[in-house]
Amino acid sequence: MLRVIAIDDEPLALRQIAAYISKVPFLQQVALCQSAVEAQHVLDTNEVDAIFCDINMPDLSGLDFVRSLPAPPLVVFTTAYSEYAIEGFKVEAVDYLLKPYTIREFTETAERLRSRQQLLQKARGAEQSEDAGDVLCVRADRMDIALPLKAVRYIQGMGEYLRIYLTDRPRPVITLATMKSMEERLPADRFMRIHRSNIVALAAIREVGRGYLVLTDGTQLSVGDNYRHALDAWVAERGIVHH
Repeated sequence: MLRVIAIDDEPLALRQIAAYISKVPFLQQVALCQSAVEAQHVLDTNEVDAIFCDINMPDLSGLDFVRSLPAPPLVVFTTAYSEYAIEGFKVEAVDYLLKPYTIREFTETAERLRSRQQLLQKARGAEQSEDAGDVLCVRADRMDIALPLKAVRYIQGMGEYLRIYLTDRPRPVITLATMKSMEERLPADRFMRIHRSNIVALAAIREVGRGYLVLTDGTQLSVGDNYRHALDAWVAERGIVHH
């Protein structure tokens, strides 16, 4: 069962989404909110698995509200303006519903929410297992997938998307996300941002040069001036010699 709330400043839109929620057996409505402030109070006092959030709201937009949450639940954005789609996915929303949407579209989105919740539950189980190790959950090729962190060599930015290079796959996994959001999700003791477009697994570094580094598979990556100090400090701690 997915416990959900809906946030929209339009009462009619809230009534519609409440009707749709009631028709999906695995959704449980926790609250209907007409503002981000009201929604924050609900999140502070209830267990919530997912939120349906309108983007265009007075005082605080849905995007800014979700960005303000330290540990947001699963998110689906709803809006009448299609130009917000990319912005919505930048904050790793599960889906985006363009108003007016049908019960079929809503149900398909609810299925995606359930799929993502199941993936996260599986990932949490893996993290608690001594053998499975940590995982990184991303959406790629219209599917939610769990990538073993130990297999990630480096991540490269390409506009609105990221390429995730792994030791156990010949091709990178491509996902819609920002470098900043990915950097925040990765453990700082295992990954480091070395360039505005590069995040590297520290265990994969073979040698460090002036303005570049080389990975164990021979890949050479640029080191940006703004990130060199942190890398130099990491190198010094381990007694690694610059080339």
